[in-house]
Amino acid sequence: MAEPAIEVFPGGAASAFAEMMAELIRTNLADRPDKTRDFAAMFGRVALVAEDAQTAATLRFRGGTLSVYPGLYGIPDLVVRGPSEALLDLSRLPMHPRLSFLPDPRSDVTRSLARALVERRLRIYGLLENLGLGLRLGRVLSIY
Repeated sequence: MAEPAIEVFPGGAASAFAEMMAELIRTNLADRPDKTRDFAAMFGRVALVAEDAQTAATLRFRGGTLSVYPGLYGIPDLVVRGPSEALLDLSRLPMHPRLSFLPDPRSDVTRSLARALVERRLRIYGLLENLGLGLRLGRVLSIY
């Protein structure tokens, strides 16, 4: 399988959030080569909006290539909005031991994110239409 290509677009280096997301995915793929299969199957744009920090990043996946843009870029297929703490918790989301495409419901992080969704502090737009992209995003962002 080809080496994942991850690039931060011009101006992205000036955005600590965009650079952090690129580095998180780069590190996860290097540490867990089994995630490259999910990464290679991802197509679409994901906007991550940290409302409390007033910052955003757009991740554009193109089958083994990721372009990270500062702010909102293009029309996203999936939008995740909420406090920066909840967005960072996505990287700590453990996968279910037997159903690896789902998060582990016994985890404190999973319960915290579920609570944020119920309380509408964390909102995910476009998930039903782009369920495959959303599930793969969870696996690629997770450090586990």
